Amino acid sequence: MCYYSIKNNNGIAPPMKISESLLWKKINSIQKTSKNWHLTRIESSTINGIPDIFGIVNGRPFWLELKANNAKNLNLTKYQINWHMKYQSCGGVARILNALPPQNTLELLQIREDRSLSRVSCYNTQKTFDENLRVMLQEASRQDLVGRNCKKSRN
Repeated sequence: MCYYSIKNNNGIAPPMKISESLLWKKINSIQKTSKNWHLTRIESSTINGIPDIFGIVNGRPFWLELKANNAKNLNLTKYQINWHMKYQSCGGVARILNALPPQNTLELLQIREDRSLSRVSCYNTQKTFDENLRVMLQEASRQDLVGRNCKKSRN
């Protein structure tokens, strides 16, 4: 399967449920130890659909929506889908980082022109949660990644 397994340093999946808040805390702690990284959580009730995080990793800007569910469309709103599509049509990079319960796996996705979700990056690895998340964030900023080694569609 094309997922990151979220494991602790002993290789054991944690019993806790992953949430968007926990994902942000982990991302924030990783960025503090990473040179040339700047990520900011955006909390906006005035702009419908704007993603949760704006980031620059090694000079590459991107937006990242955090999700923690296994719903068919990740419970994305029409505003979120429209925002992603408009931003991407202007040449920007916008991704979705989803933690799938209950397996605690990570997947990096983007919204395609037909409004479906497509996996952008995925691996099957035994690395720790922080190592996997660091790689996912680096890849979130890369515009050239388009579903390599993954199924084309998430549906």
